[in-house]
Amino acid sequence: MDKSRRIVRRTRTRRTLSFIYHALFLLIVFVVQALVLPYVTSLPSIPLILPLAAVGAAMFEGGARGAIIGLFAGVLTDMALTQPIAQFTVVLTLICLVVGVLSDTVFAQGFAPYFVLCVGTLVVCAFAQMFTLLFFDGADPRWLFLEAARQLIVSLPFTVPLYFGTRGLIKRSSEE
Repeated sequence: MDKSRRIVRRTRTRRTLSFIYHALFLLIVFVVQALVLPYVTSLPSIPLILPLAAVGAAMFEGGARGAIIGLFAGVLTDMALTQPIAQFTVVLTLICLVVGVLSDTVFAQGFAPYFVLCVGTLVVCAFAQMFTLLFFDGADPRWLFLEAARQLIVSLPFTVPLYFGTRGLIKRSSEE
């Protein structure tokens, strides 16, 4: 009986540490997203990296915990991009819930599935960003889709460090 309690306690501690590590990692990514990337003038568009970090965390954490991470990342993304307050909060919560469930049931937890999920996430986020401009403000769709493609292209190189950073967090929390 005592041994099973220690195992349960150790599992809870690992989950809590993993959650704390992901939250701190997302805060660091938030600082880069909000305070560094908008001022890099050599890029054709501002990369969107917070959703990529959230997808990685959701992939390793699973459905419900992934949704909570998506909620946190969505609030941070709304603050970083000064979007309407619930836009990315809702979108990333749903995306991370789906990613978490898919990683528990269908997808492996490797880089290739992560990359595919990141491309899908960036497409959904681009559509969310351009929804109001496209349907209510009458913006030119060609310009919006060109900007979405630019953002996708400049965001994808960040998948490599974000994936390995998230995977390192998981390994670290499981070792402690």
